[in-house]
Amino acid sequence: MRRIVRILVIAISIFCLSINYSVAQVFSKDTLTLDMAIKRALDSNPEIASMKKKIEVAEARLLQSGLIPNPQLSVDAENILGSNEFSGFRGSEITMGISQDIALSSKISNRVKVSEINVELMKHEYMRKRLEIKSAVRSKFVDLTFLSKLISRNTELLTLTGEFVENLQLRVQAGKISPAEVARAELILNSIDLNIQNIKSKYINTLNELGTLLNLNNTEKLIIVGDHEVVEFIPYQRLKNLSLDFNLELQKLKIELLKQKAVIDLEKSLSIPPINLFVGIKRLNELSANTFVLGTSIPLPVFDRNQGSINASLMELESLEKEYEALENNLKQKLKSLSNNLKILFDSAKKLKTKSLPSAEKAYEIIKEGNEVGRFTILDVLDAQRTLIEIENQYLNIVRNANKIIVEIETLINSKI
Repeated sequence: MRRIVRILVIAISIFCLSINYSVAQVFSKDTLTLDMAIKRALDSNPEIASMKKKIEVAEARLLQSGLIPNPQLSVDAENILGSNEFSGFRGSEITMGISQDIALSSKISNRVKVSEINVELMKHEYMRKRLEIKSAVRSKFVDLTFLSKLISRNTELLTLTGEFVENLQLRVQAGKISPAEVARAELILNSIDLNIQNIKSKYINTLNELGTLLNLNNTEKLIIVGDHEVVEFIPYQRLKNLSLDFNLELQKLKIELLKQKAVIDLEKSLSIPPINLFVGIKRLNELSANTFVLGTSIPLPVFDRNQGSINASLMELESLEKEYEALENNLKQKLKSLSNNLKILFDSAKKLKTKSLPSAEKAYEIIKEGNEVGRFTILDVLDAQRTLIEIENQYLNIVRNANKIIVEIETLINSKI
C-alpha cells in the first residue's frame, strides 16, 4: 500500500509540474501566452478569412453600384429593297445613333450609399467575430489558469496525506494505533485523488477546446504561461456605471437602420423612371444628304410607381426600430445581471479570503501543533487540512467564475471595465 501511495503522489506531482514547467524556462515553440493564443486564433480562423473575402465582395459591389448604364449604338435602315422607286437602296434612309438612359432623382447616389453601408456592415461583422474569438480564448485561459492552480494545490495536499498514511501504517505495524485509522486516512486519500483526476480531466478538455479555437490538432505538449490578468476585486460603483455605447450588436442594428433609411430613399428614387436620350445622324441616299436626329423617351409612371417596394421598406424600418429597442432592453438587463453576479462573487471571495481562509489556517495550525503533543490525532490533522484545501478550492473557483464574468461583461460593452 505504501508503494502504491508513493507512486500515485509522484505521478500526480509530475503532471502538475508539467503544467507550470515553462514559467521559469525560455519560451519554446510549445509555450503559449494569452497574446500568442489570440493572435493564432484570429490568424487561423476560417470564418475570419471568409469575412475578409466578404468585405472584398462588398467593396466590388460598391464599385459596380456607382457605374452608369452603358450607351446603346443603333442602326436603322428604311425604304430598302422595296418596289418601283424604292427598289434597292436608292431611296433608302439610314439612321445611326447612340441612346443613353439618364437616371433621375439621385438613383445612382442612393444606390452607392446603400452599397457603402453594406461595406460598413461587413467590416462591423468582421470586428464582431474577432471580438467573439478573442473572448472565447480569454475565457479558456481563465479556466486553464485556475484549473492549474487547483491541481497544484490539491497535489500538495495529496503529497502530505500520502506521508501521513505512510506514518499511520508504521504505527499500525508497531501496534500503537488501530488499522481503522489507516482505513479512514486511505478514504481521505482516495477522495483527494478522485478530485484531482476530475480537475485534471477538466483541464485536458479545456486545453482541447482551446486547441480547436487555435486550429491545433495536438495540444498534449502545449504549455500555458502567465496569470492572464486575474482580477479579484472591482469597485461596484464602477460596475454600475458601465454602458452599452460600444456594444457591437447595438452598433450593427444602428448601421442596419441607416441602411434601411438609405434603401427607402433608393426605392423612392426608383419610382421615377429614367429618361432615354437619342442622338444620331440620318443618311438620305435619294437626296445624297445627311441630317441629324434627336429623340427622347420618357416612361409614364401610371401603374407601377414602385409603391409596393416603398411600403415594404418602410415596414422593414419599423421592424428594425422595434428590434433595436428590444435588443437594447435585453442587453441592459443582461449587463445588470452580470454586474450583480460579479458583485456577489467578489463579496463571497472577499469573505473567504479575509475570514474563512484565515480561520481554517489557524484551526489547522492549532490541530497540527496539538497533534505533536498528543491532544489531536493524525486524522484530526487530515480533516483540518482537507477543510483548509476545500475552502481554498472554493475561493479559487469563485475567483475563476468572477474572471469569466469579467470577460463576458467586457465582450458585452466592447471595452475594459
